[in-house]
Amino acid sequence: MTSSSQFKKRIREVALTYLADWGIVLIVGIALYGLMVGSVLPKNPNVKLHQIATSDIQSPIDTVDTQATHVKRQEAIGSTPSAYAYNKNLGLMQVEKVGDLFDTIAAVKKDEKISSDSPQVAVDNAIKMIGDRLSGSSDAHLSDSTLTALLTASDHNLQIAEDIASTSIYEAMNDKVGWNDLQRVQDKASASLPSSVLNDSIRKALNEVLQSYITANYSFDANATKQNKQEAARNVDNVVIHQGEVIVKKGELVTNDMIRQLKLVGLLDEHFNVIPFVGLLLFTGFITFIFWFEYYRFKEKHPRYSVKYLYIYALIFIGAAAIIKICSYLRLTNVSGISYLVPLAIAPLMIRILLNERVAVVSGLLLSLVGSVLFGISAKAAIFDSSMGIFLFFSALAGAVVLRKRQARPKIMQTGGLIALVNVLVVLSLLMFQNTPFSPASTGLTLGFSALSGFLAVVLTNGLMPLFETGFSILSPIRLIELSNPNHPLLRKILIEAPGTYHHSLMVANLAERACEVIGANGLLARVAAYYHDVGKTKRPKFFVENQMDGVNPHDKISPQLSRTIIISHPYDGAEILRQYRMPREIIDIAEQHHGTTLLKYFYVKAQEQSEKPIDESEFRYPGPKVQTKEAAVVELADSIEAAVRAMQKPNPVKVNNLVKSIFNDRLSDGQFDECNITLKELKSVEKSIDETLRGVYHSRIEYPKDLKMKKVTTK
Repeated sequence: MTSSSQFKKRIREVALTYLADWGIVLIVGIALYGLMVGSVLPKNPNVKLHQIATSDIQSPIDTVDTQATHVKRQEAIGSTPSAYAYNKNLGLMQVEKVGDLFDTIAAVKKDEKISSDSPQVAVDNAIKMIGDRLSGSSDAHLSDSTLTALLTASDHNLQIAEDIASTSIYEAMNDKVGWNDLQRVQDKASASLPSSVLNDSIRKALNEVLQSYITANYSFDANATKQNKQEAARNVDNVVIHQGEVIVKKGELVTNDMIRQLKLVGLLDEHFNVIPFVGLLLFTGFITFIFWFEYYRFKEKHPRYSVKYLYIYALIFIGAAAIIKICSYLRLTNVSGISYLVPLAIAPLMIRILLNERVAVVSGLLLSLVGSVLFGISAKAAIFDSSMGIFLFFSALAGAVVLRKRQARPKIMQTGGLIALVNVLVVLSLLMFQNTPFSPASTGLTLGFSALSGFLAVVLTNGLMPLFETGFSILSPIRLIELSNPNHPLLRKILIEAPGTYHHSLMVANLAERACEVIGANGLLARVAAYYHDVGKTKRPKFFVENQMDGVNPHDKISPQLSRTIIISHPYDGAEILRQYRMPREIIDIAEQHHGTTLLKYFYVKAQEQSEKPIDESEFRYPGPKVQTKEAAVVELADSIEAAVRAMQKPNPVKVNNLVKSIFNDRLSDGQFDECNITLKELKSVEKSIDETLRGVYHSRIEYPKDLKMKKVTTK
């Protein structure tokens, strides 16, 4: 092959593997985005101010109504009363200030020797001195006439005046005195001055003293009031317009406040907003990435699976999303609970059959997320419908795990019943969570539709699986189980035309299946392939020792070269027969590869003995190809070992074990597994498994005597 053709082949391989894979993943992402884009498209309702609403309009999101919240907080601030502080010690403080006043007057009077006969100049000078002394200790500003009256009073009268003033102030301020009550309290104290012991001038002076020193002890507290109002504002919760909340009810008059709320939640937004579309793109990208990652992980563990399984996976995934989209519009019928009819379990069921359980579970989770968005669109109230998302997830999970490993077509009553039971329990739980009133008719319909969804998913799976198997030529467990039916025409052909080969194939199937399961390969594929691997022997059954019931061996009458041709042709005759019956490629490959390039030792040695010239060993080797898969390698080992053990005289566990090791080492040294991805550790496990199975078949038995005489037991 030229370098140019090799380069072209390499380019073609890259295009088929990488570009095809990414192309399918991109198509899946675009399809999902197209199905879900309705969730972010503007949903502007047809409403006008001061007109009657023709339908209910719900909020698509949760948002805070800042204007309504501000109004509510202002109302809370306005309704919060002012705070007042009561200073119960203020009365004593005022009494002390009055005491300081009288002490100062008495001291100045003594120092300046002021009496009732003192000249006015001396009195004025004394008043000035009193003012200077009290300027830093008293808030009261008494008139000159009051100070004159007190200065010119006798010491006895001055002391009486002090006592009366102190007592009156203390009694007046012993209770709460607010600014509104201050004048009343002051007048009451003035009116209570005793006239019998005081002359008019001193009474008048004391009246002014009381008016000056009796003050409010229960006054407005600005800081406390501010804090109270701020606390009241903080305690007001935000006014939230909740997702799904009805803003405008059908039949109501549309008000300015309703229009404001509709604008707030974006239902009347006339400007194009790209952010929701970007958000949906990120969401779709996440779904698509997980979709790709799960398939990539599956492919790494199962390299024999071709890219067509990605096509199948993508088709099922997109198809399931499309079914959800179609079923979401069932809500428009206004039939109670009809949206629960969506048969999402069909996707996990098919993926479980065609790929594996993990991929089915993850796909169910992804599709439930997609479904919550799609049902949110149909509800026209929210981007996500959480209730439907929960229902879809559990329904899909049931579809992924309910199918048994070797179950053929999912049984409608068994599989569908289990999925239906899960659906009903989930829906019943959701109804209880939502505290929805139970109506016999409505609840019955809802539960009935959810149960019907399970059976519908199984029916659709059974109907669609043959289309996928035929259209993509895939080998599913269901197809394998069908091919293992003893009534299959080819198996009947082997049984009738080559009964020895048939029983040999059954033994090989048992050995191969158990060995494959030990190393994690496809045991079911190995079993079914073993049933058909020697179908080519039906073309000339008598030339194979297991079918020579009469003891006549045709090879005794023909040359080793002709025997070689007949024996070597049976894998390729079998492959041709399998192609004629349109059997799966995997089974054809195993039939064609199960002898690899091994040597027909018996006829090679026989030919060497009959020939005078050396014979090239390659003439007596199978042309191949060598085994390409683990299942083919296991079938090859099981086939050669079973045939050898069958030909063994009086087999026992030790002889069987030695033979198994001999054949194993021979195949390994001959390079028969060089083109297969099986490891040496796995081959050792296969050897051990086959040996253990054969030991169970050829275990030691009791050797009974040839002539066993029965003693008669007589009873009297």
